Amino acid sequence: MTYKEFVSYFQEDLFLPNLEAPSKESALTRLIDHLVEKTRIKAKDGNIILEALKKRESLGSTGIGKNLAIPHGRSTVTNSLTVLYARSVKGILWDSLDDKPVHFIFLILAPHQEKENHYLPLLGKIVEFARDANVRRKLMKVDTHAGLLEVLEKAKEK
Repeated sequence: MTYKEFVSYFQEDLFLPNLEAPSKESALTRLIDHLVEKTRIKAKDGNIILEALKKRESLGSTGIGKNLAIPHGRSTVTNSLTVLYARSVKGILWDSLDDKPVHFIFLILAPHQEKENHYLPLLGKIVEFARDANVRRKLMKVDTHAGLLEVLEKAKEK
């Protein structure tokens, strides 16, 4: 996956700089509601995706540590690879591997089958990008989509 392809998944309407949620479940609900609001998924499909994400969480937390969570999954209710980025200034308890609250959430939804097969490379690139302490410090200050793209651009230079 090229850098240009990677960045193209970070769309302005799927950027939430101030997610407020008291729990992982409420955060996932808010993220799904946002996808519905932005017409990325149909309202009737929101519950299907939410249940799939909860099931995925029951297999093992997507809170991978370092204040980062990457809830993800494949679904027949979406026909394109979608990334929603959200930041929680307060932090959300997520049952993370390091027991720390999550500040950065990258929700990835993928169609059941995709020609380009970018789902796993995208997931890997997000992990690589966001595990860097400097990147996370910068992400904590980002409150605009342009700012997010700037952090992505600077991370590419490394």
